[in-house]
Amino acid sequence: MMGASFLCGQFAMLLLAAGSARGSGIFFRKSTPGSYRLGLQLTGFALMVLSLFLELYGNDFPIVATATWIGLLSLEVLFAALICTALNARKRSAR
Repeated sequence: MMGASFLCGQFAMLLLAAGSARGSGIFFRKSTPGSYRLGLQLTGFALMVLSLFLELYGNDFPIVATATWIGLLSLEVLFAALICTALNARKRSAR
């Protein structure tokens, strides 16, 4: 279940990044309306909760599962930041 939890969390981090004011400029060509960004953020938070539930379901010890989820969360944030940086650099070089 750790793989499914990681993928769900990674997608959540990308949605949260796309839902921010600066991140929407990286992922989309036009500026997105606030309601659309809010929808992306809410979907990202829902996927984060699903990721936690998947991690808790796959492990017998909730404390260990929560600590593992927090560790996975830090990796997901790191990968999302790298993806956003690469997309932003690619977008700037195309100008």
